[in-house]
Amino acid sequence: MTTQQPTAAPPVTLAEYAALPEYPRCELVQGVLVEQMAASDEHEETVMLVGHRLLNHVLPNRLGRVYGSNRGYVTGPHSPATSRLPDVSFVSNARLNRPDLAGMLYDGAPDLAVEILSDSNTPAEIAQKIADYLNAGGKAVWIINLGARTLTVHTSNAPPLILTDADTVTGDDYLPGFTCPVANLLPGR
Repeated sequence: MTTQQPTAAPPVTLAEYAALPEYPRCELVQGVLVEQMAASDEHEETVMLVGHRLLNHVLPNRLGRVYGSNRGYVTGPHSPATSRLPDVSFVSNARLNRPDLAGMLYDGAPDLAVEILSDSNTPAEIAQKIADYLNAGGKAVWIINLGARTLTVHTSNAPPLILTDADTVTGDDYLPGFTCPVANLLPGR
């Protein structure tokens, strides 16, 4: 007598992912849908603060585009595919001409991806996101920890730089001319 083993579902393709309804929001991680949880008020306020500060620098200097959390980036091989949804992102003019995949997904990582930690995030998950963005051509990843009131800058050419709300973050080569006190990117106490 033989026993049949259950077969795993085939990986979700980029085209299938792009055709999903907008809600619930999901990332695609190596062909598997990972639902994103609703964000706290503090998380959403931080998204708006960061987006506002980036827009106030990017728009007048015509550096590129700033996106919110609904912009998908294909950060892994196309089979099985990975597509990330950073909380805030910046794509420079030099990289805007890349074609969208499946009609809505940017092919590659943004120049800057910003992730705001949630209680549900694990260290392994965040480490994988950082690696995905940097390996797909991203220049920097900011990880904001609201509880610790820190912003950690990850790049591929330097060790992580941990900034507190008493420090100032700069855009270095990925966001030329940008400087902002970290405290201005965080909700008030």
